[in-house]
Amino acid sequence: MKEKITPYLRSIAGSASVANQYNAGGSEPFSDDTYNDPLHEDDHEVVKGLVHKYSNRALIKVSYQCAAHCRFCTRIRQIGNAEGTLTDDNINNIVTYLHQHPEIDDVILSGGDPFYTAKLTYQLLQQLKVIHSIKVFRIGTRLPLQLPEAFQSDAIQLLLSLIDEIAKQRPFYILLHINHPDELTEQALEAIAMLRIHRVTLLSQTVFLKGINDSFETLHQLYTQLHHKGVIPYYLYHCDAVKGIQHFTVDIEKEKEIATQLTATLSGIAYPTYIIDIEDGHGKIPVPLNFINEASGKLTDFRNKEHEIK
Repeated sequence: MKEKITPYLRSIAGSASVANQYNAGGSEPFSDDTYNDPLHEDDHEVVKGLVHKYSNRALIKVSYQCAAHCRFCTRIRQIGNAEGTLTDDNINNIVTYLHQHPEIDDVILSGGDPFYTAKLTYQLLQQLKVIHSIKVFRIGTRLPLQLPEAFQSDAIQLLLSLIDEIAKQRPFYILLHINHPDELTEQALEAIAMLRIHRVTLLSQTVFLKGINDSFETLHQLYTQLHHKGVIPYYLYHCDAVKGIQHFTVDIEKEKEIATQLTATLSGIAYPTYIIDIEDGHGKIPVPLNFINEASGKLTDFRNKEHEIK
């Protein structure tokens, strides 16, 4: 995957924790136990751009284009490829499939970054909004953290107006992928605040990244700031097993210890679910934290006191 960084990101790249998420280097080895498509999305692509892996949910890849290229991306095999951009025919096929499958009530727009291709996302949403079997909409984005000035553009303002219209009738979630507090600059927070006024619920997703956010202090600061800004921490991921990014992978036991500490110190609404997205597309599984003593079968509370399970 080619290196791609916005001028805005370069301006804050004095933070190694930001720069190392984007700078291509010589530490992107390949390994036999990593995969190009670890979640087997391609196996469940029923029409171009539409992944139907779970019965009532569907993922739509609007394009493979992003403002910047994250080195740890699950879709590193696709990002930057112009062939992933949906055409009018592709959109028509997606809409037809969704009409034929009314069991799909939850649609996630991803990519690529749907906000980066705002005009195309607007076109797609105009057709999706009339499918009444869709009860929940979600969009995943990194754009407020990568190109916050884009939220002043006419294209994004038009898209937000449509989102606002849909959100009057149906839940609409925007999932912000944020990994480090240094990403929450004044400009990024202004873009996030703009999203909040459009009736959406803001959720965050974070990936454990070795050398970037694999410490209790870093994630505690991140989730506290998000909580204060009206963003609900949603998922904290173990890094996917993708070719070339295993140098980002944090040891599971270390992750469990950090996640356990976070649970003990954050409000429940400020704490994400720590999960592993299982290889071969078997789904997201919450990871048990260190609150049960396997030897004694007792629960350990936040003060390290043990209790019988009754």
